[in-house]
Amino acid sequence: MSDFSNIDLFKGILGQNQAALKYLYSRFYPNVAKMIKHQGGQEDDANDIFQEAIIIFYRKAKSGQLDSNYAVEPYLMSTCRIIWLKTLQSRQKDKEALPTIKAFEEESPIYKEFLESKRKELFYKHFKMLSIECQNTLSAFFNGSSFQQIADELGLTSEEFARRKKYLCKEYLVKSIKSDPEYDNISYQDGNEPF
Repeated sequence: MSDFSNIDLFKGILGQNQAALKYLYSRFYPNVAKMIKHQGGQEDDANDIFQEAIIIFYRKAKSGQLDSNYAVEPYLMSTCRIIWLKTLQSRQKDKEALPTIKAFEEESPIYKEFLESKRKELFYKHFKMLSIECQNTLSAFFNGSSFQQIADELGLTSEEFARRKKYLCKEYLVKSIKSDPEYDNISYQDGNEPF
């Protein structure tokens, strides 16, 4: 397997290039797995966290917050470290027994991005479980359609019925999300209500 320069890795993540991603896993993932296993984690933890770090890097690069000169390896390693320490904190009953990374968090929004990613994942998981009618109603609302447009597009009897339908679908979605055990892992950790 040939070496990839930092610019090649940046472009590979941004372009979702399979060869670059395979190289990242072969070259950098073992270090992440070693760090996480050394601190009591499992292989699955390491894999999930490494994938999240790549997703966070991809989103930041795509939005223009990172450019091709940004060092990929240190970014991924520090992102994985932050996510893992915060994951350990949320799992631990005695939170004081773990090292705090509060000062580092204030300098870097990485953990907030991780929480946002997890929130979106949870939202879409439950959104897909809604009826097609509710999905269509909420999608139209999220896309900025008026209640009259929603009624017309979905063949509902009135604007008021569309408003009521949106309310009921949204309430059902929120209740479904909040009943998920994963909700407790992502709620209030950064002081914000996730949904």
